[in-house]
Amino acid sequence: MLAGIDGSNLPSVLTADSNAEVFSSLVEWEFAKLAADRRERLLTALGIDVDRHLLLRRGGNPKSNKGDESIISLASSSLNRGPLEAAQVVGGLLGLKPEYCFRTFPAGSNTPPPLPTRTSIIEEYIPKQLNVRGRSYQLEDVDYLHDFRGFKEQAVCRYTNGNDDFFVLASRVERDGEPALRIGAAPASAWLYSRTKMARYRKAPVLLCLDMRVAMHFREKAREGRLLERAGIIASGCFGGATAFDALHYKDLAGHPVVIIPDSTREGVKGAEDWAKRCVREGAANVRVYPWPIIAPGVPAIDESCPPESWEKELWGRAVYLDRIELPSKFARDVCHEAIPLADYRCRMKSMGLVSVPAEESNARDFSMEFTRFDNIVDEGRGDVRALTLGVLITHRYTTLIWAPTNVGKSFVAIQLSLALATGGTAFGLPAMSPRRVCYLDGEAGEGDFKARCEQLLQENSDDRENVGQNLRVLSLPGSNILEEATGQTIIEQLRNVKADVLVIDNLLALAPSAAKSNADGLFKFVREVQRAGVAVVIVHHSGKDGTNFKGPSDLASLSQNVIRLEGRDQLASQEGRSAEVDEACRASGLVVRLFVEKCKALPQLEQTACTYHLPVGGGWRHIEGFLADVGQSPMSEGLSSEPMAMESPVVPTRDVDMSSLSPDEEKVFNELKKQKSRRSELEKRTSLKADKLGGILRKLKNRGLIVKEGNGKATYYRCV
Repeated sequence: MLAGIDGSNLPSVLTADSNAEVFSSLVEWEFAKLAADRRERLLTALGIDVDRHLLLRRGGNPKSNKGDESIISLASSSLNRGPLEAAQVVGGLLGLKPEYCFRTFPAGSNTPPPLPTRTSIIEEYIPKQLNVRGRSYQLEDVDYLHDFRGFKEQAVCRYTNGNDDFFVLASRVERDGEPALRIGAAPASAWLYSRTKMARYRKAPVLLCLDMRVAMHFREKAREGRLLERAGIIASGCFGGATAFDALHYKDLAGHPVVIIPDSTREGVKGAEDWAKRCVREGAANVRVYPWPIIAPGVPAIDESCPPESWEKELWGRAVYLDRIELPSKFARDVCHEAIPLADYRCRMKSMGLVSVPAEESNARDFSMEFTRFDNIVDEGRGDVRALTLGVLITHRYTTLIWAPTNVGKSFVAIQLSLALATGGTAFGLPAMSPRRVCYLDGEAGEGDFKARCEQLLQENSDDRENVGQNLRVLSLPGSNILEEATGQTIIEQLRNVKADVLVIDNLLALAPSAAKSNADGLFKFVREVQRAGVAVVIVHHSGKDGTNFKGPSDLASLSQNVIRLEGRDQLASQEGRSAEVDEACRASGLVVRLFVEKCKALPQLEQTACTYHLPVGGGWRHIEGFLADVGQSPMSEGLSSEPMAMESPVVPTRDVDMSSLSPDEEKVFNELKKQKSRRSELEKRTSLKADKLGGILRKLKNRGLIVKEGNGKATYYRCV
C-alpha cells in the first residue's frame, strides 16, 4: 500500500475543497467503530505499539485532549509519512477509498452485490456527525436512490455546521454478511435520481437539477407534495452535478421531455448547453433549459463582497427561492412552461455576454423558429386553471387591467389584492396560496395615504403584518411618467433588486398619460420588459365620462389577458332589479364595489362572473352577494379582513375540492377535519404544526369556504362543510 501511494500522485478528489479533511474524519469514525480485536489487528499492521495506546485499543475517543492520539496522527508517525498518506493507508485497511466518497463511476462492473431473498431492510452505516477542521458537521439530509426492487442502493449525504456543508456518497455493500449503506467502501454508479420512476412513467417530463443542494431540497418538496401523482412530473438530479457529466448514465432519459436546471454559477449557466445537447443525443424527446436561478435554503444569492456583473443582475432578478415554495406541483409546471429551447438559450447567453458571437453569425437573426411536434409538447399544467387562485390569475405571463369610474374604489381594490398576494391570504374569494413580493407604484395618493389604507384593511388581521412588512413595497411617483426611458429602466432595475413578483401600476392616467389617452405601444413595451424580469403586472385605469368604457385605445384590453370592470355606488344604485342587500349597502356609508370579470385568459371559468362587496368607513371588506365561479368556494369568501354581514346567505357546502390547489400542510389539516370536527389544540397534536402556522391555515381554509368555525372560547371547533 505504501509503495502504491508513494509512487502515485495525490488522488484528485483530495485536492478539492475540504475533501481531504472529510475523508480523514470518516477514517477516524470508522476506526472508532471497530471491535476491540479488529482495532488491535489494525494497529499492529501499522506498526503501532498497542499497549502504549490503551485509549485507542479500548475504543475510547479517537482524539485525546492534546489532539495527538488520533489514529491518523499515530499512523503518520509510525509510517513516517504525511497525514494525507497516512489517512489513505488507514482508509485502505478499513476498506475505504477517497474517490468512492466524492465521485460516481460509469455503470457496469460496479453493480452492487445481489440481495439475499430474505432481505427486508437495508442497514445504514452512516455517521451522524463528522469533525472536520475542528468543527462539528451534523448529518442534515439524506437523499436515497432505490433499485427496481424498491431497496436503497445509494444515499447522498449532506453534512452541515449551519454555515458550510459538504456531500458524500454512500453505496450498498455487504457488511458482516448483511446489506448496508456505507460511505467510501464501494464505487457508486452514476445514476440519475428517480431512475426507476423514469422507467415506469415513460413520457413524464423530467426536471434535471444540476446543483446538488437544489436537487436535494426540491426532491424533498416533491415527495412531500406528491409531485409525480399531482402533476405527472419527475424531479431528478445527479451526484456531483457538472463533475458527473462524462460518467452519467443518460439512457434513462430516453423518450422523456427534459428540462435542465443549471446551477447559478457562470460555468453552470454556460455548461447547461452541453448538458442539453448530450441529453438530445441520448434520446430525450425534447430538451429545454430553465433560464433562471433556483436557490436552496441557506445559500446566499450573490457574493456581496464583490459587485455583481451585468449578467448576474439580469439572472438574479428572476431567482426562485425553494423555501418560499408551497405548491411544488405549480412551481414544477411553471418551470416547464418557462424553460426555453436550446437554440433560444444560446441566444440568451449571447445577450448576457456569456458567450461570444462568431463573425459569421454577427448578422444572423437573434432568434430561431422551429415547429414542434404535437407529441413533443410538454404539458404546461393547464389543470391548474381549475384551481381558482390569485397565484394562477396574476402571473408574469399575463397582464391584468382593472378599470372603473372615478371614486368607485379602484385603489382600495388594488391594495386589497396587493395585501393578499403579499401575505398569501385571500381577496374577494380568491386565495393567493403563498406570499409574494409586491411593488406598488402610486401615482396620486402618496405613501402616507397608502399606508393608512393598508392599515384599515389589515386591522382585523394583525397576524399578517409581518408578511406585509417584508413583502410589500410602495413607490410614490406623482407627476412622473414611467414610459420615459430613464424612469422605466430605473423601475425595472429596482424590481430586480428587490426580487419582486408583482408590480401594481396605480393608475395609468397619472403614471402613463399617453397610454391612457391615445397610444398603448410604449406602455406594453414597458410591460413586456417587466414581465421578462419575471414580474406580474396589474394596471389600474379610469373609465370614460359615461363609465361604460375605459379611457384610451382598445389595445389596453386586447393586449391584457385579464380585464376586470368595477362598478360603484352610483352605478349599482341606478340598476333596476337590484337586491335588497345591495340597496341596503348603497344607503350605508363607505364604498360599495361590484367586480365583474370581462376577460380572463388565465382562468376562463371566471369570465362573466361577479361579486359585490361593501367597505364601511374605517372597516374591512364585507361580502354582499355573488362570487367568482362555482368551484367549491363560499359566496361569503371575504378579503383579508371581515366577518360576514348579517345579510349574507349561509355557507355553500363544498362538493368537489381540488386537492391540488392545497399546499401539503393545508391538505393535512383538511383531511384531519374530514375525519372529525376538532379543536385547534387537537389539530396541533395530530398534525404536528406550530400554533401560528396552523392558525393561518385554518383561516385560509375558512376563507375559501372549505371549513367552518363553530362555538366560542374553549368550546370552539372546526369542521368541514
